[in-house]
Amino acid sequence: MAEINYQELLGEPDMPNRMRREIDKLAINGENPTWVGSKKVLGNDSKVRLGRLVLPGESKLDELLRAEEKGRSVYTKMVDGDGEVWELDFNYWPSLKRYVFKREWAKILKKFGVETGWIVQIWCFRSTQNKPCFGVNVVNPLVNQNF
Repeated sequence: MAEINYQELLGEPDMPNRMRREIDKLAINGENPTWVGSKKVLGNDSKVRLGRLVLPGESKLDELLRAEEKGRSVYTKMVDGDGEVWELDFNYWPSLKRYVFKREWAKILKKFGVETGWIVQIWCFRSTQNKPCFGVNVVNPLVNQNF
């Protein structure tokens, strides 16, 4: 089997069309989503019973969040690559100094069959309620297929 080129998969990709259409409905008029980064799914990220995704430490999230949103839990929306909208908790875990998606992440794992080694691509945008929201696409690197 050929070796997977993760560097290529971790760069900024084109956003899936269905995701983009749904984000356009939810976002403040004319706002383009900002690329946050990609993350290779690690063992605990793929466990349904844990139901959370720890986001990459080196991301633009701190630049995109307002002072009152940093370090807090925010109930927000996430659009997946199919354009389905999910409601989830977006938390900051001080012990890890990282942001985490919780609540609906287990359902997303089940929907797409996400496994360790897959890639999660993340964008951020502001909703019409001026809350941070996210576009999240999962990619199976074995077939380089977007879901």
